[in-house]
Amino acid sequence: MKKVILIFMVFFAVIITANAQRPGIVYGVTADTVQGNETVNFDLPAITGDYDTYTIQALCSETGGTSDGTIILEGSLDDSSWETITEEDGILKGYPNDTLTITDGAVGMWILQEQPFKYYRLSATGTADDSTLVTPKVLFK
Repeated sequence: MKKVILIFMVFFAVIITANAQRPGIVYGVTADTVQGNETVNFDLPAITGDYDTYTIQALCSETGGTSDGTIILEGSLDDSSWETITEEDGILKGYPNDTLTITDGAVGMWILQEQPFKYYRLSATGTADDSTLVTPKVLFK
């Protein structure tokens, strides 16, 4: 009888483990300041595992002037040739959309439901006479 109970407990533990949702892994990416009309690229961690979603977040904080400009998501196979990823590609959902307009306190979210590229980066372009700190984070889940 003890063996039957033990086997039942092991079987039950395996079922619970199989149905448990995999916890996400959040990575911080080095923050940088976009000054004036320069473009700053934020290299995101390369995808090396099997994940259902890859979520990118960027927080904009004004550090001088009036923050403005845009942030877009780009993908690459070789870490040297980059292509802009848009919602029209069918693999991306952007919040509020696929291009974030930089303002003080703006938060952009990009969710990739498929990962056709190995490398990703955010590309932030400012305009004249402003300075904005961009703080990206990535969630693998």
